[in-house]
Amino acid sequence: MRRGLWFSLLACLAFVGLAQAQNPFSVGMAYAAEAQQPERPSWDRLLFGPAPEGYRGLAISARLLAWSVPWTLVGSSIGLTSDDPWQRSFWLTNSVWAAVNSGIALVGLLGPEPGKDSLRNLLYINAGLDLLYIAGGVVLALQPDPRSQGAGWAIALQGAWLLLFDLFNTLALESP
Repeated sequence: MRRGLWFSLLACLAFVGLAQAQNPFSVGMAYAAEAQQPERPSWDRLLFGPAPEGYRGLAISARLLAWSVPWTLVGSSIGLTSDDPWQRSFWLTNSVWAAVNSGIALVGLLGPEPGKDSLRNLLYINAGLDLLYIAGGVVLALQPDPRSQGAGWAIALQGAWLLLFDLFNTLALESP
């Protein structure tokens, strides 16, 4: 078990290191592009308050990352130390789900800023998928096996939070 936890930690650190690195084949182009673009808003500006115009996708990704990293760490810690099958399944499923969200958020942080219409469409698609996650989680939670129940409630919880997150951010895009 501990080997898996260490591997997960090392993989996260390597992914963060890659996230901060520039493409080695276009270092000169990256510096030239940075010189032409306005400076990115600070992390506190991205995380709190209205998302800055022109950086809404970046703000959404930063907020998703800020939410998912603690869930990954807490879920792993509690899940790996629990002897109860329901608790173990619940927390480890939350941890894996949040780790995937962290990866998605990192891709959003590294990628180009999407247009407002593209971002809105993506959030609506995600909201539809969130409804499927919730339904699938509830079906799994109604199974007699405690491990299935724990995983199901974790999936339903994660899906419900993501649905609220996606709908909130979609509505925020509509406001000036």
